[in-house]
Amino acid sequence: MEQVSPTRMNLLAKKAQIKLAKQGVDLLKKKRDALVKEFFAIVQILLEARKKLEKTAGNAYRSLMIAKGIDGDQALNSAAAAGKRDVKIGIDRKILWGLEIPEVHKEGINFRRELLGRGYSITGVSARVDMAGENFEEILNQLLDIASVEVHLKRLGQEIKKTSRRVNALEQTLVPRLTSQTRFIKNALEERAREDTFRLKHIKKSGSK
Repeated sequence: MEQVSPTRMNLLAKKAQIKLAKQGVDLLKKKRDALVKEFFAIVQILLEARKKLEKTAGNAYRSLMIAKGIDGDQALNSAAAAGKRDVKIGIDRKILWGLEIPEVHKEGINFRRELLGRGYSITGVSARVDMAGENFEEILNQLLDIASVEVHLKRLGQEIKKTSRRVNALEQTLVPRLTSQTRFIKNALEERAREDTFRLKHIKKSGSK
């Protein structure tokens, strides 16, 4: 055990530290509970989003195979080259219990375009190719949503682990150590008081002779 001077001032200081540590534990547990609640809510959102994406991806690949089988690779490659574009994605910041969580900025971003917005002539491309392009654009929209949710979920998981480690450190290490030191100081002060009492009695007894 760490050596500590057995004084009343140190006893009061250790008691104050124990009180502060226990308050810290309570706050951290509340934070952890809130984060866990948020975590499982986000998990549910992610599961639903992935289920939706799986269905969309199935439709997209079926439409692609149909277009490929009827229109051929050349028509698909030409449409893909004409429809190529760059999209800028921003990152927002959300604060939860003092935790900064990055979120993909989706406002104004839509990969799904109107027929005339894909860069190719509508007379030179079949409805099958249009359908394939539309379906894959929808996949990108949903991937953007999932990316935001997964980043959120990962950040929450990291913070939950970090908070749990801090709670364990306080409960299992700091508070027991401070309690042990407080007990040591208290015992030492009581022993000193008994010795002083015995000494005074001895002095009085000697003086009465």
